[in-house]
Amino acid sequence: MNNLKIISWNVNAIRTRIKNKEIDPIFEKNPDIILFQETKASFEKMNKKFLDESGYNYYFLKGETERTGGLATFTKELPKTVKRFFISSNDANGRASILEFENFILIHIYGPTGTGKKANLIEKLDYFNNLIKYLEFNKNKNIILAGDFNISHNEEDIFDKNTKITFTDDEREIIDKIESLGFVDSYRVFSNESNYTSWKNQEAREKNEGSRLDYFFISNSLKDNIKSSNILKDISGSKHAPIELNIEL
Repeated sequence: MNNLKIISWNVNAIRTRIKNKEIDPIFEKNPDIILFQETKASFEKMNKKFLDESGYNYYFLKGETERTGGLATFTKELPKTVKRFFISSNDANGRASILEFENFILIHIYGPTGTGKKANLIEKLDYFNNLIKYLEFNKNKNIILAGDFNISHNEEDIFDKNTKITFTDDEREIIDKIESLGFVDSYRVFSNESNYTSWKNQEAREKNEGSRLDYFFISNSLKDNIKSSNILKDISGSKHAPIELNIEL
């Protein structure tokens, strides 16, 4: 078996993070796979010199607009396949990349926020229900599910318990369903403390008054292979902190 290191980060504008060199600490950790959400950039708008010198294969998925959404997946190992939907075309709304490797499947997601009008929350729940259908269909495979879910699962995962969207019963039940299929929250394998990955501002970050919205969920078959799961709070630049998984595969 080999150790696999994956880092996931809601980067909030990848080109800004590159320009300010705030992305450098991620690459200095030399992960095997890097997952960026909220890139706010299509492949065509990226710095080609940066991409060519990164040492990775890369896959971009543009967001709804140039100012919202977007995924980028960087991987040293070339995947067998890459697709951008769960079961049927457009059921992921441009918010998922599924990469199949030799001995595992990586699902990279950026969950909708669900804020604003009620229809937005319904759309969010539909998105996750489509994800769950995919997980049900593939539950006997080795899967790593990662990204920004825009959901706080339990009370330990959020400072302000009165928060509406991201902490509704319907949203929390989504993660209940994921766990009921045998998936393990890798961070909770090692810690039951209230540590967060997202904050409204720098003051809230310094006080650790935030939410844990970013996750690695691992097939139960791989639970004993998890070596560490961390929140990289020392890396700044976004309202989110990166998260890191080390697992043997």
